[in-house]
Amino acid sequence: MNIAFNPIGIINSPFVNSCRSPRQAQIEGKKGSIILNEEYCGGLVGLQDFSHIIVIYYFHRQAEIKLEVKPCFDPHQEHGIFATRFPARPNHIGISVLSLTSIKSNILYCADVDVLDGTPLLDIKPYVKYFDQIDNPKCGWYDNIDWATITRRAS
Repeated sequence: MNIAFNPIGIINSPFVNSCRSPRQAQIEGKKGSIILNEEYCGGLVGLQDFSHIIVIYYFHRQAEIKLEVKPCFDPHQEHGIFATRFPARPNHIGISVLSLTSIKSNILYCADVDVLDGTPLLDIKPYVKYFDQIDNPKCGWYDNIDWATITRRAS
């Protein structure tokens, strides 16, 4: 089976290479924008009333695929790629929750951006707390991290 996607826009950010890009938006994200292809502007109707969006994108500069990785938050332990947010995924698809600050024509201004400049956008979905928020989730090895130290270090 062959599956093909066509980007619906481009994500702009201050990050030009992966060495300087943040590990997670909520910790180190910056302001950026999404330039939506003009033919999709009709799909933005009503989106201005949401504070956050979920963006789905393609890791266009990620050539490598790994099934086991040592993620930055646990660099001494290997984890399966599907138990991490690491970009070396089989289909190079990423997701981020961004703060939506404003929309002007086909440009969405956002905060908490954590992707490389020029990243191809595949889809936008509104963040809906009734669907996207889970009370008391179990987060595997991430539950063992001292997030207060990491958050403080990034500030």
